[in-house]
Amino acid sequence: MGRNNTAQQIRLLLVQRELLTSDSLDAAIESADANDRTLQEELTVTGQVTIDEMLDLLAEVYDVPSTDLEIILRDPTVLTSLPKKIAWELQAAPLFRVRGQLTLAIADPSHLETIDQLQFSAGLDVLPVVVLPQQLRQYLLEIYGPPDEEPEEPSLDALDAFDLAPNEPTEDTEEEEEPEEDSRPVVKLVNLILMRAVQERATDIHIEPTDEKLTVRFRIDGRLAEMNYGVPISLARAVTSRIKVLSKLDIAIQRRPQDGKIRLRHEGRDVDLRVSTYPTIRGEKVVLRVLDKERTNFTLDSIGLSETIQGRWQRLMRSSEGVILVTGPTGSGKSSTLFATLRALHQPEVNIVTLEDPVEYELDGIAQGQVDDKAGFSFASGLRSILRQDPDIILVGEIRDGETAGIAVQAALTGHLVLASLHANDAPSAVARLTDLGVPNYLLSAALLGVMAQRLVRRNCTHCSQDAQLDDNSRWLLGPWTERLEGCARRGAGCEHCTNGYSGRTGVHELLATSPDVATLITAGADRETIARAAHNDGYREMWDDAIGKVDAGVLSAEELLRVLDVPGHPPEEATNEPVDVEARATA
Repeated sequence: MGRNNTAQQIRLLLVQRELLTSDSLDAAIESADANDRTLQEELTVTGQVTIDEMLDLLAEVYDVPSTDLEIILRDPTVLTSLPKKIAWELQAAPLFRVRGQLTLAIADPSHLETIDQLQFSAGLDVLPVVVLPQQLRQYLLEIYGPPDEEPEEPSLDALDAFDLAPNEPTEDTEEEEEPEEDSRPVVKLVNLILMRAVQERATDIHIEPTDEKLTVRFRIDGRLAEMNYGVPISLARAVTSRIKVLSKLDIAIQRRPQDGKIRLRHEGRDVDLRVSTYPTIRGEKVVLRVLDKERTNFTLDSIGLSETIQGRWQRLMRSSEGVILVTGPTGSGKSSTLFATLRALHQPEVNIVTLEDPVEYELDGIAQGQVDDKAGFSFASGLRSILRQDPDIILVGEIRDGETAGIAVQAALTGHLVLASLHANDAPSAVARLTDLGVPNYLLSAALLGVMAQRLVRRNCTHCSQDAQLDDNSRWLLGPWTERLEGCARRGAGCEHCTNGYSGRTGVHELLATSPDVATLITAGADRETIARAAHNDGYREMWDDAIGKVDAGVLSAEELLRVLDVPGHPPEEATNEPVDVEARATA
């Protein structure tokens, strides 16, 4: 793109976007010439166009990312990538180095010869990022000093060992250090937040601007807790920009959500971070899902299945065809159960193919696919493609619509074992959920092998767990169940190994296997209560019973039981398991 064409396009967009009128544009051009400035410099210096508006416009004109150098995070380790003399002569500044690619700030990235010179001088592939000319000059002055002075060597004394790069593992973390004042305070702050999140076993990091500060919260054992970092609100954009750079997101986009990922190493193991940004009225909120591979090697023995439920589940998953479902709300551990099951089923002679959104746990020897709605690769279309891959076992990350549900059932009826998750409150409700999605009852009864429903609960810390008395509130909530739990409740007192008496999570489960009686009722369109009562005849027990067993074993506190599950209406001695007259119900 030639310089004249670029200038013309900038002027055209300024008018088209109603940032300027034709008359004010002519006046600005005249003033820019008189002051020996570029047009974009003139408009932003005088305040006629905001910096964000101009950067958005330049990014469109040059078709490259843009950034505001007033908030960019400086990395002194990359200064040696470009000699000071070249940086001043070609008006370019190094920002970040990722693997073999150097990100450079440049005011006019349309000159290919300049880009080639920079690439040759740096000895690296160059990614240009457009910036404002006045900001670039100030940036060069601050990082290199005036062009006629010798540059100082960048100081590495304060660099963290926990440095990050987009999708690139780094050296192992050494001892944690507190942030200190140096040339990269925001870089060190972000590194510290990520490092502590991994060390404290957080599953999610929430970074959200408020009126007065930037709030940082960690989700530990399922509960959000605010971390006292005391980050001023003035650093909000800088922190968000740093995270965007690490996750290869466009730092110029602030008004629409983006998704990315970061890969790092900590204490010799890989950790993946799934990054999501969301624009709010106070600025962008960032949520990072922490996928620590050391803590995601789930097995059927490690997810909290009782001996009875695990035995019945293993019998189901050894079937050669049919549908097996795992249900529960978001964050209930469904993916953990599904992947623990896949690990148990994985053998060289078995072809396992998955379709997920997104791929959270990578398993060797298993073909894992990821939904991409923008590319037209949905659960339904992906599932059709999987059927042409000669699969033995299919995992569908989530059944969301009738088309996906129908294809999954058809796949099960044609000789495939299908594992899938579904949003339903309990196991019997999954039947109604699938029929609501349009699966015919007669096909569902033939395909469905069983449904596992689950929740995640916090475990009592094994180091400080002790006998505990039920408080008045728990007694009131438990009602007739109080006597059942009196004397067996335990609770963590709190110690250096836990968070408020809890350490880690486990699952509470219920498993409904499709017996012949249950299948008959499904075909007849029976309601949830009828199906549940018939399943009781074949060993089905509600999740509450599994949770009570974990309270008895000291794994679960009464308070945690009440936090996660609703109290059923009858205590154990009053529970009814009257058999269901299946034939009468089916013909009713």
